[in-house]
Amino acid sequence: MEDKQATATALKGLLAVDVLVIDDSDASADLTLLAIRDAAPHARIVRFHDATKALRFVFLAESSPKLVLLELGHPFHRGLHVIERLRSNSRMSAIPVIVLTATRDQSAVEASHALGANGFITKPDTREDYCSQVKAIVERWVAKNVKLVDR
Repeated sequence: MEDKQATATALKGLLAVDVLVIDDSDASADLTLLAIRDAAPHARIVRFHDATKALRFVFLAESSPKLVLLELGHPFHRGLHVIERLRSNSRMSAIPVIVLTATRDQSAVEASHALGANGFITKPDTREDYCSQVKAIVERWVAKNVKLVDR
């Protein structure tokens, strides 16, 4: 219990998070962060390796992220759990969630959309293609949410 209270206290006054990246792969996350920085240089980004810790952060923070980029991982039910938890909370249900994954499993795509994911990127074979796709999504999101760049 003390650990939760200490974490909550530490998160009080936390700066708003624009983009939350949840990805257990450093190489993949680095590419994602590079693409975000290219598309939205002033975005405040928080990255987690672990979906459970990311959810704890989101639920304890004073403000919700404005966009979530979520690697489904293996097994992909962990990533689906994140979508499910976000959609079941009234404060976070409208946060756009973009799923990033290397899987070609169509059931992952269907399950993500059924739970309310807003988009799905199947990681292509090249780093450049992946960065281009992430950058395009972030640019479209920034265009709809001008507050990100007008701080």
